[in-house]
Amino acid sequence: MKTWFGFYYDSRGAEPVDASILAAEEFISFAWRTPEGEAQKLKWDMKDVEAVADNSVQGTVITYNRDNSRRLVIPGKEAADFIRQIKAEKAKPWHKKGRTKDGLRNLSIFLGFAGILVIAYLLLVPWLSEKLASTVSVQTEQQFGDAVYTSMQRAMPENPHATILVNDFFRQMQVPTEYDVRIAVVEGDVVNAFALPGGRIVVYSALLGQLTDYTELAALLSHEFTHVNNRHSTKSIFRRLGSKVFLGLLLGNTGSVMAVLVDQADSFKSLTYSRSLEKEADLEGLEILNERQIDPAGFIGLFRHLKASAPASALPEMLESHPDIDNRIAYIREASAKSAVKDNPELKAIFEKIKTIIP
Repeated sequence: MKTWFGFYYDSRGAEPVDASILAAEEFISFAWRTPEGEAQKLKWDMKDVEAVADNSVQGTVITYNRDNSRRLVIPGKEAADFIRQIKAEKAKPWHKKGRTKDGLRNLSIFLGFAGILVIAYLLLVPWLSEKLASTVSVQTEQQFGDAVYTSMQRAMPENPHATILVNDFFRQMQVPTEYDVRIAVVEGDVVNAFALPGGRIVVYSALLGQLTDYTELAALLSHEFTHVNNRHSTKSIFRRLGSKVFLGLLLGNTGSVMAVLVDQADSFKSLTYSRSLEKEADLEGLEILNERQIDPAGFIGLFRHLKASAPASALPEMLESHPDIDNRIAYIREASAKSAVKDNPELKAIFEKIKTIIP
């Protein structure tokens, strides 16, 4: 858009009047005053005007195609060059127009910037989540887990006798840890188990009822314990709740973090981990069995029960987002090929008691 001062000729032979002239992409408008002092204004479509540099007037002459008797005269050649450029631009195919090129260039810049942000989010945020999760104390993790579990209890009635026995079973495994591992057996027909931060492990009675050998229970508890001990639950919660947890911890406001966790409690029943964390829980759980010479076939039996209990169209919640069940069986077999095995009568006895409560 450009503005100039020039002269307007209303007709051939008419006296020129001073005019202020504005040229835009689609039109030229100009205003002047009559001899009586009345303000006048006109607008010509850009497609209806022609502009030429006229040496006789040492300026630009703009004529109106619909009425050749009318014209504008602007000192200098700048106006003629500007109007020619506008007309030449408008005559180009759409993809060659300067505005389109600018738009495409700006879109490319925007998409590039957005791509950088997405990459930063996908790579940086998970890294920051894990780093921040690793700085949380065991005591704080325990508070998190207890707050979430307490909010879940009404919807998950606990089986106290089975809970006592399953905790006895895990203590008999003698797995060293700085966490106070507390296992709850809850009533429900969901074939599932999950770990919360700070040592809480929840096992549904429906899953416990599927188990047929003490080695399968040992495999299940070793797997869930590894989630706790390696802070998989805390890391996953940090990723899921993102900024609310980050800001609360960075500002030292653990109360607000607790409120967020309690508010999201139901979602932790089906807390999922990345496939790499699941494989880590499998293989480190296997190490726990190997160190105690517990038959690693317990993992294979556990996986088969889980797969068999699923409807044809879905897997149990415990298997969602997990590695393929056949792959899990394959890498457990490979990793346990040379495992030494012996019976554990103490664990077997406790398991048999559990099966009298949850057959």
